[in-house]
Parts: sequence; C-alpha cells; structure tokens
Amino acid sequence: MSKGLHLFSFGLLFALAAASAEAACTVPNQIVNGGVVDSAPVTADFNAIVTCLNQISPAGVANSVQLSNGSGGFSSVGPLTNGQLLIGSGGAPVAADLTAGTGIAIVNSPGGVTISTTGTLGGGGADWLNGAAVVKPTAANFTLQTSTIPPTGAAITATPRGMTLSATAVVNNTAMMAEMDAPAGHWQATMLGVYTGGISNFTLPSIAVRDVTNNRSVEFGISGREGGYRFDYFVRNGGIGFDSRVTDTELLDIGFPHPAQAIWQRLTYDGTNLIWSFSRDGEFFIPAFSIAAGSALINLNKLGPAIVFAANTAQPWPATFHVLSWNVISQ
Repeated sequence: MSKGLHLFSFGLLFALAAASAEAACTVPNQIVNGGVVDSAPVTADFNAIVTCLNQISPAGVANSVQLSNGSGGFSSVGPLTNGQLLIGSGGAPVAADLTAGTGIAIVNSPGGVTISTTGTLGGGGADWLNGAAVVKPTAANFTLQTSTIPPTGAAITATPRGMTLSATAVVNNTAMMAEMDAPAGHWQATMLGVYTGGISNFTLPSIAVRDVTNNRSVEFGISGREGGYRFDYFVRNGGIGFDSRVTDTELLDIGFPHPAQAIWQRLTYDGTNLIWSFSRDGEFFIPAFSIAAGSALINLNKLGPAIVFAANTAQPWPATFHVLSWNVISQ
C-alpha cells in the first residue's frame, strides 16, 4: 500500500471516530480488513460523514438558542437581546420582548426582566387617582419648546414618577411645551398632571396642540381666575406659536377640578373637532368643551403638556407641572 493510501485511510478512520463521538453517523460502504479500497466508496463515505456532521452540529452564531429542525438536526434563534424570551408561535418559537400593559412598567437588562406597577394606591384602599391607569411618561420622548422669550430656566426633567415641565421663575406672557409628534389621523391624549406654583392670574397648565407650519397653537386646561378658577381655551401665535394670545374662551363651573390639584385631562381629535374632557377619578371622563380643529389650526403636528403664563401673572414664583401619566392612542 502506498504512503498516500495510508494517509487517506488514516483520515477516513479519524473522521469515522469523530462522527461516532458526535452521534450515530453511518456510512454507506464498509471497509473491512484485507479489502481493496476504491476511491468511489471512500468518497461516498466521506460525503456521508460530512452531511451527518453538518446535520448534528449547532446552528447559527455563537450564543444562539438551539431548536430541533424536525429532520434530526438543529435550527437556531438569536442570540437573544436583553430581556428577550422565546415565545410560542404555533410553529418555530420566536424571540420577542414582553409588552407592558396599562399601569405596568417593564425594564430589560442583561439576563433579567423587571416587571413593576407604575401606579400607587391611595390610603384606605381608595385609589382616587386610578393608579392602574397611570402610564408613566418618558422625558426623553419629548422636546422642549418655548415662546421667543422663554420662562426663566424652562426645562423638561425626568422624575421617578414621570416628568416635570418647569421654570425657575415665571415671566409674564410666556409659554413652554413638552411636545411630541401627534399621530396621523384620529387620536386621543390622556394626561394626569399636578401643577405647583402661582395660578393667578390665568396661568394655564394644559394639553397643547401646535401647527408647526403656520406657527400657531391651542391650549386646553384649568386656569386661575382671580380668586377662583375656570376652564380656558387659548389660541396663540407668534414665534413658533406661543408669543401672543389670539383668543381666549372660558367656561365657569364649580364642578371643574381645582387647578392646584391633580387633574386627569383628555384631548380627543375625531377628525373634525378637538374635544376636551376631564375626570376626577381617571375612569369616567366628562366631555366639557369642543371646538372645530380647523377654526384655529390647519395642521395638528405636535402634541403635549404645556404651561401658558398670562400677561398679568400675580407671582414670579418657580412653576412645576408634574406629569404623572401621559398616554396617546390612535383611534
């Protein structure tokens, strides 16, 4: 037997040994002692071993999850990112993230998933602010916009409970807004916010909508009114839409929530009208004011919490609008 044939036979034996260590790989042609070795059956045996090893070897890249492919081999999913789980699909499992429902927060980390509630129940078991409905806002999802002359120290800041829209000192006839893109089509924005600061005269913590193209804005909320309070609807323009008041529509009713208390507010766009509603418990909303969207705005580009300081505010104190819940849905 030539040296080349010896090496060839040794390679075959090595491959057979490796295959038997991996699994029960079989070859179509048996080599027996004293038999004549021909290249065709040896090549067929090598090909069978290679095919077998490919079938039983791990699939995918490093750190993939291995699955049976139904043919004696493996398929793979992943690698999974932080917090991902394998979820049944009726077929091959898929990698997916958990989705938080209302009142739930999910935080993914390497090798872990933390699930927690975002609301806090009130004392005595009475949850007047409906903690289960709270959707904690993420400050990074909002952009600060102000009048040309801004309130002093205007800022958006993340808090453990949500985010604040704040100023270190009030400046008359100014405004600021934490805005995000408004959805296309019909939508509904629901907010739970509490304002701390001087409310007289006519300071308006609100939900605002801004027309970016035409530099106009509208604001809906409860403002101070001398020694009392009222619902206010503002239309403003100038600068990017906050500098000057165009119109001011008020409603008076003792049934409105006080502006220095936490207020659930909802603004709905039904394709024609902007409808402002309020609630004391975060569950039952009363539609209190409706106006044609086109009467003030051509485009409804931006949406978010806002504060308008009128031309005759009573106090130059700092002001903080703490937004505890913010949820926008398309309808």
